[in-house]
Amino acid sequence: MVVAVSVVLAGCGGGGGDGDGEPTVTTAGATTIPVLTTVGAAAGPATELTLRITDVRLVNSEESDNGVRILLPAGVASASVTVTGLPSPNRVVSVCQARELDRRQSGAACRMPANGEAATVALGSAATGVEIVQVGVAGAGPEANSLPLEEVVVRYAASSREVSARLAQIAGGEAGGRPTFAMSPAGASGAYRAKLSWTSIPVFGGTPSSAQVELLRDGTAAQTQAAGAEVQISGNASPPGGNLAIRIQNTGTSALVSPKVELLLP
Repeated sequence: MVVAVSVVLAGCGGGGGDGDGEPTVTTAGATTIPVLTTVGAAAGPATELTLRITDVRLVNSEESDNGVRILLPAGVASASVTVTGLPSPNRVVSVCQARELDRRQSGAACRMPANGEAATVALGSAATGVEIVQVGVAGAGPEANSLPLEEVVVRYAASSREVSARLAQIAGGEAGGRPTFAMSPAGASGAYRAKLSWTSIPVFGGTPSSAQVELLRDGTAAQTQAAGAEVQISGNASPPGGNLAIRIQNTGTSALVSPKVELLLP
């Protein structure tokens, strides 16, 4: 019997294979965060999430790169994008596929939705996020080159609450708006992180740039961080849940050029 078992085991053996300036802080809290990424989504089942972005401003295609791009966690198959604040009829704003923050995706599928109309964007192997871009001017007059959007809503299923976004140039003062990011349903832990970076073109060679990042609860700032270079905040909202959001603002007079924000939304 021992011999027979040895022969069987020898016949079943096999080899293995290869596996394919100083900051200003108004509330206490940790501000050092790791660099976020949109790959390697957190373990766990996918959840139907809704990302809402308000007070976003587009600029026309005279700018070298005027797209607003939002990258989602890895594995998202598709996203539904609804934009309100579009002209009617809409002949200037497109919703497209995106693959990276720093440049437009070559050969991206695009469409021009009507105001408030949901546009489905195929992702998966085709793309990793969405882009909203203004082509041409909207209306007439000095404000035709900049189109303020009331709200951008992106609906998708993912197991991670991390996103990253590249916004169009943000002017100083009230003209630049205060882009605000929120996600529902609220996260169970209340954990949040945000990192804002940008480049600056000083006006007349001497105007400094600065920006601010805030955690909002019910529209009121619960944590604020401001700096003349990269700005970061992080922490755990207590109690978790409720009306929480992350808001960014240009607090200087020089425009924030190619601003990028990396987020873990509470």
